[in-house]
Formats: sequence, C-alpha cells, structure tokens
Amino acid sequence: MPLNDRQINALGARLLLYEPLPAAARFHASPAKYRWYFGGNRSGKSEANIGYDLCAFALGIHPARATPPAATIWAIAPTWDMAGAILWQEKIKAYLPRNQIERIAWHNKARDIPAILYLVNGNKIECKAFEQGRVAFQGRGIQAIYCDEQCAHDAEAIWQELQMRVVDTDGTIAWSATPLIPQEWMEARARNPGPQDAVFHADLNDNRVSRGGYVRDAEIDALIAEWPEEVQATRIRGEFAAFLGAVYKSFRRDLHVRHLDVPPDWQWYRGIDFGFNNPFVCLWIAHGPDRQWHVAAEHYQPRESLAWHARQIRRLDGQVQRRHRYVATWADHDAQDVYELRQLGLETLPANKDVRLGIEVVQAALKVQADGRPRLTVEPACRHLIRELINYRWREGTETADPRDEPEKKDDHTLDALRYVLYSVEGGSYFTEGVTS
Repeated sequence: MPLNDRQINALGARLLLYEPLPAAARFHASPAKYRWYFGGNRSGKSEANIGYDLCAFALGIHPARATPPAATIWAIAPTWDMAGAILWQEKIKAYLPRNQIERIAWHNKARDIPAILYLVNGNKIECKAFEQGRVAFQGRGIQAIYCDEQCAHDAEAIWQELQMRVVDTDGTIAWSATPLIPQEWMEARARNPGPQDAVFHADLNDNRVSRGGYVRDAEIDALIAEWPEEVQATRIRGEFAAFLGAVYKSFRRDLHVRHLDVPPDWQWYRGIDFGFNNPFVCLWIAHGPDRQWHVAAEHYQPRESLAWHARQIRRLDGQVQRRHRYVATWADHDAQDVYELRQLGLETLPANKDVRLGIEVVQAALKVQADGRPRLTVEPACRHLIRELINYRWREGTETADPRDEPEKKDDHTLDALRYVLYSVEGGSYFTEGVTS
C-alpha cells in the first residue's frame, strides 16, 4: 500500500529500504495461513520473518495481508535470552521505529528483554520463549504468531497450542528456522504441506553480493568450507537432510519410506525387542532374493503383559502375510520373556546383539545401490521406526571425556528389533564377503 510523506517520515529507513531476496519475496506474498521459511545460516530468514514481515504487519503496512485493529502479535524464540538478543535487539528494534512504540512492559529491563511492545496504532507485540512450556501458549486468540528457530522441548504439543490460538481469529503463523533438530512433525509438514501451508527455502547463496544479496561471496565460501558435508544441505538451504551426529545419515524419508506389495517368493522374519516400561516391539520384515529388506509392519506398545502382546502378534500375522510361515523370529536374550513367549506359542531365537556391527549391517542396507535404490525400505505405517531412524544419534563427548563410539541408548526400541533381524540373518556373510557400508 502507498505511504504518504508523514508515514515515510515516521518509519525508519531500514523498513522502507528493505529489498527481499527471491525466496523472501515469495514468503511475504504468500496468503497461506501457515508459512514455513527454512534457511541456512546468514540466509536472511530471520531478517525476512521477524525483521520485515512481523514489523510490517504490526504497523499495518504489510504488502500482502491486512492487519485487524487492536491486533495481538506473538514473537517467539527458543529462550528468553534469544527473545531479547535476536527478536528484539537485532531484528524488531532495527525495523520498528521508536516513535511507533507507545510504551514497553519489560520481562527484564536490565537485560533489554521486553515482554510487550504497545504500539501507537493500538496493536501490540508480545515476546515469548518456547522454554516457558506449553501452558504459556494456552488460553486466548491471537491474530498473528511469528516463531524463529526450532522449539527443543515439547515442540509438537506447543505447535498444536499455537494452531488453536489462531483458529477463532482467522490468524496466521509464520515460522523461520534452520532445522538442525530432527523433528518428525515439522519435517513431515515441510515435505508434504497441507492445503493451509506454504513452504519456502532461503538459499544462503542467494545472499551473495554477486547475486544482489548482502554477504560477501568470500565470506559465504569460507562458511561452506567449514561445514561438514552431512550438514551442508541444512545450513545452506534449510533442508531436512542428514544431521551431524546421526547414526543413519543416509536415511531419507522420500527414498526409504514407500509402500511395497511384497512378492510371494520373499521370506518373512520377525524381530522382537522386549520391554514393559519401555515399549515392547515386534517388526514384520520381508527379505528378497537380492538381499532386499522391507519392514512391512510394526507393533509398539509399553506396559502390557506378554500374553497381550502375543495376541496382537497373532492378529497382525494374518494381516501382514498369509502365504508362508516365518523363517525365524529373532529376539533379545531375556530368558524369562523367551520362556513365557514359548508358553504362549511364540518361539524365538537369540539374536546377534553386537550393536556396532549390527548398525553397520543396517547402514549398508540403507545405502543406495547401483540401480539407484536402497536395499532396505520401510512401510509408511511404521511411524515409530521411521522416527527412530531419523533421531538415532551417536553419543556426544563432554568437557572431560571424549565421545564413545556407541549410540545414545534411548528411543531405539524398533531399531534394536530391526538390527536383530538384519544382523542375525546376513551378518556372517556381510563381513566374510567384505561388504562395506
């Protein structure tokens, strides 16, 4: 919308002189209810989302969306320190002219962290932090919500609360992030946006001076040269790619997750990982003649008896495949559980439990072969296995100890069952034939 001379004088030059990069221009113009703006470091994603888009909306001069009167706008960062240092001091303060702020209610005035910015036009910007927890995002309608970077704790639950805040107000949510934290719910939304979503990627290379951006080419080249190859797609374009520290770096949802009508000549196995407080897991896995593997179904349930699990396994047996008997069911070595399952009619074999070598066999099966396909695929319904394949991490070191060459022992229950089958079936041939991952 055109501005008159009085408005131009009232607004700061930073807002008026803002020139969006290509992806940012599409982000600003989108009418979607939920806008996702993923980008790498120095790609301009926060500048576009928090600096320009939020402030233009708060001032009622957004180029693509009208601002309702007396609008409440949330600006959210992962922590209060980041809300102060990035949202307010680095972005909002630079784009929102001081004479447009009527008064400030402070979260911590000494550290320059505001709680609420009351604007002259009657709108207000409330600063918040994901670290406040889910309860802090309940209770009332909000006209616009702007989030910067990922929420590390209870993220999906907080996202659901944010959605509820904009239902009755016909409000909108804009979220910018470099997706360094593996989060299944956010990745699924980015890869398969719904009818109310629009997804954009800010490419760091578009911010080169040679392309009309704001960062010197040599500086961008130096940044990219410092990053490990496994995180470059994330840090350059904000892609949900392999993550630093991930055990199964080659796993890709769009490559390894697919439906398969298993051919009748394939063999069938089950893998079981016992648990009570932790979930009891059973996987149904088909094995093809060319060493292909397909995980066709999963059973995943904590705090139930073995008799209950046995009934579920029998029920799923008939649903998964009816043509052949299972070649073997590989399980953990727990003598009591093995004995009780045998009494319930389920025979198991003790799995080869070597974690490091078993991981190597799974990594090799995930690797893309000469025909462009991996040997291991997963049915889309196996959501727990998919989540664990994405999130499984190597242990990190501390200030006093180097990292150990082993994965974190958490959220790995379906992965244990998967490893039991693959390594027990082909582990010997894998290593004696010299196959490498």
